Amino acid sequence: MRLKKAAACLLSVLLTVTSCTVFTQAAFEPGVEAAYNTAVQGQDALDGLDVVLKEKTVSSSTNISANKTVNLKVSGMKGSSLKAEIQVDTDEGTTKSYYQNGYYYTTVSGKEQKREMDRTAIWDMINSEIYMNMTSNYLRMLYSETAPDGNVTYYFAATAETLGDYSKRLLEGSGGSQGIVIDGLQGSMQTNAQGNVIRRTIQMIYTVMNGDNQETFMVQTEAQFRQNGQAVSVELPDLSSYQKIQPEKPVATITPLQRTIYVTADVNVRAAGSLSAVILGGLTAGSGVTETGYTSDGWIQIQYNGATGYIWGDYTSTRKPVRTSDGSGTMYATAAVNVRDTYSSDGLILGTLQKGQGIEITGMTDNNWIRVKYNGHIGYVYADYLSWSEPVSDTYVENGYLTGIVTDASFGTLTIQRDDGLGTAIFNTTYAVMNLKDTIYTGDWIEVYYTGAGVPYTASLIRNNTIHDDADEARSVSVEGVIVSCTPSVLELSGSDGLYRTFFIENTDMEMGDNLSEGQVVIVTWMSRTNGAETRNIEALRIKG
Repeated sequence: MRLKKAAACLLSVLLTVTSCTVFTQAAFEPGVEAAYNTAVQGQDALDGLDVVLKEKTVSSSTNISANKTVNLKVSGMKGSSLKAEIQVDTDEGTTKSYYQNGYYYTTVSGKEQKREMDRTAIWDMINSEIYMNMTSNYLRMLYSETAPDGNVTYYFAATAETLGDYSKRLLEGSGGSQGIVIDGLQGSMQTNAQGNVIRRTIQMIYTVMNGDNQETFMVQTEAQFRQNGQAVSVELPDLSSYQKIQPEKPVATITPLQRTIYVTADVNVRAAGSLSAVILGGLTAGSGVTETGYTSDGWIQIQYNGATGYIWGDYTSTRKPVRTSDGSGTMYATAAVNVRDTYSSDGLILGTLQKGQGIEITGMTDNNWIRVKYNGHIGYVYADYLSWSEPVSDTYVENGYLTGIVTDASFGTLTIQRDDGLGTAIFNTTYAVMNLKDTIYTGDWIEVYYTGAGVPYTASLIRNNTIHDDADEARSVSVEGVIVSCTPSVLELSGSDGLYRTFFIENTDMEMGDNLSEGQVVIVTWMSRTNGAETRNIEALRIKG
């Protein structure tokens, strides 16, 4: 339904009140009854009305509500120049109608029409909107309270039995197969010190029964009477363009039609083709329903829970609507793809995304298109060509070549400090051809031919032209210890072998999860000709932490 959330507890309280309180008193205090009827009937004696009515209908099944606002102005009620302006705003839309010189002016399916209408008929229409003539003979309970400023508030309640035919005014369009029953009604009316009605509220419970289907609704209305006994001026627009229709011609006719249609937005189902008709329930966007006919003034007649209902035609389509759910974020094109102005391959092309290009998304349709922001416009991209994953740069090397100093020569893995100054490179040497003059040691300068995208590369050929002299050849040694102090260029370490060493670390290969800090346990590797006996001014090759 085209609805807003409403408090379920309010409906529960009103149901309790109507079942436990409304029916407890049948007699009225004569003075209160007379004053109430005088105020109600006194509205007919006014020369004008200026009323705004707000109405909310709440479903007990869903605890959601539909809203209506009526703005009514009437002048010349005492004389022969009666004029009226009526505007009704609902979730389905807005209607404006006028009355002047015995004609009722309205717009039907975009056509401006006028038809003859006597004062009694227009007055009945006004009463059906704001419930002005609910005298005491329709009530089951009535009492009043008087405020210090002279304002009087009348509290009243009614049942289906006491309302009688007045129920048809309260439930416009009810009857036939809908099975609508008023369960209870209560409200209040406030008058000022001069006896003019200034406010009226009504809370009504009704139930719609169709076979085994049953749904209860609460209607809350509040009418504010703004003229307070003063003259009202009604300024009507130019009505000369309205075409007169013959009195015998019905205002709206129904053309039978049997087919399945879909609602394109949440919409109320009403008992008749009118924005003032009682609500039977609602349909959510995308729902399919059987159409049984359409009216000449824009309403669609449907089958609803085994009964006849009406929905506004502007919210229907013979094609199942595409629904879009909101979303946000950045997605990336997996290939070159068009951006279109609608969610269809027939849509106008607004532009093209290149492979890897990011785009801000705003939603996704249920037919697999992504709604995007594109150059200040709303566009659509087919979902199969977008990904949440940001593309990784293609760094695969087919025939690479690097040189550098060995910093680690573990079995199956080789790490070098690159000669090009771009840090370290790691190679998988399992399948490499070794062209070596001697065993690879830390500190050797080597050449590596490789393929791959890195971490690690796959070495295909390794050349090492270093020949080691065992007498004075430096060897890599390592020691574990605790950092005593550390600057960007110097590290002092208390080793597990009991020695205190100072290392230069500006050009050191760091294999650390975090930055170096005092108290951290690390392993330091360096080249030594003394089997690690040196303690000062040592060039560290690698630090692991």
